[in-house]
Amino acid sequence: MPSAVLLTGATGFLGRDLLKKLIEELPTQQTIYCLIRGHEKDSSVSDRPTETARARLTKLLIELGYERHDEPKVQRVCAISGDISHQNLGTQPSDYETLIQHVSHIFHGAATVRFDLPLPEARLINVVGTKHILDLTERIHASGQPIRLSYIGTSFVAGTRKGRILESDLTVEQSFHNTYEQTKAEAEALVRRAMSEKGLCATLFRPSIIVGNSKTGETSSFKVMYWPLKVFSRGLIPIVPASRAGIVDMVPIDYVTAAIWELSQRSDTKGGCYHLAAGPDSSTTIGEALDLAAAFFRVRKPLFVPIETFERYVRPVFNFLFRGKRRQALDAGRVYVPYLNYQASFDTQQVKAALVGTGIEPPLVTHYFERLIQFCVDSDWGKRDPSVSASRRTRQ
Repeated sequence: MPSAVLLTGATGFLGRDLLKKLIEELPTQQTIYCLIRGHEKDSSVSDRPTETARARLTKLLIELGYERHDEPKVQRVCAISGDISHQNLGTQPSDYETLIQHVSHIFHGAATVRFDLPLPEARLINVVGTKHILDLTERIHASGQPIRLSYIGTSFVAGTRKGRILESDLTVEQSFHNTYEQTKAEAEALVRRAMSEKGLCATLFRPSIIVGNSKTGETSSFKVMYWPLKVFSRGLIPIVPASRAGIVDMVPIDYVTAAIWELSQRSDTKGGCYHLAAGPDSSTTIGEALDLAAAFFRVRKPLFVPIETFERYVRPVFNFLFRGKRRQALDAGRVYVPYLNYQASFDTQQVKAALVGTGIEPPLVTHYFERLIQFCVDSDWGKRDPSVSASRRTRQ
């Protein structure tokens, strides 16, 4: 059989787009295995994990526009029930053996992206899960088959460091803003160790904040940057604990997917690490972003205050005055405060050099920011079909 590809995290924000890219670009005779939990999100067990995983994949394919399952490029997409946090990826022995015998390229994107998860829980998914993927690569290598890993990490392994962060930089012995950053740094360190000590053929990708499509604004996730924007659009928080000069490095999902595909298929990128970020040339600031948002939503520009001042003087007053949605927004927003005051800049020299001549580059944030917000409005932040609002706006 032709070599196969394994994708983890297919149901996630980036994973969905990456799966579509693989379906469209890989030869139709090449099988695409998707490791998918065989239980629903709110349950840890299932009587029929294989059927549940297949049903989740079918639903995902329909959402991606593949309603005809008899197409050859869709028929070769297979769900394997499993969980990266379990030994042998939580798969059936026969499924694990299938992966060992046929997979030649693993795209590992499964992770928890929650900022507030307790460290042991975050480690179980992000660090132990990555170790289990590395165990699979060793088993494949031991069987005599070639194996390549495309590991999807994050630029925010930089933690609390400031200034220019190089694509080669990584240190686990530092402070982090949250357990997400810390465990992704620990996981990347595992991959790097496997590369240096065991000769693993891998390419590391570090996206920054991934947002919707730069051409349409479309997104399937309204987390991270979107949550503060939603609160701001409703005028719930008039004072922002941030510096106007705080760096906002975000990249559209179409750029990230295109870059991963391009760089994962080339031999000259083996062993490389790439910041899939806007970088110094294409990023923006929190002040500029909120100015654009204020103009779009027709709300007052917020008052910026230093975070220390906010925590010492403003938050206690808000805690006393705010109730209901405003209080919920105030409490939930704590996890995003570090990213409103971000002082690190992700160097992109290596990825720029690798993508020269491909036409793949991150657009300026200011060039597509309004499209992102318009999609949020049209979809009511993911609650309705955006095409209805768009068509109504066109008629007007």
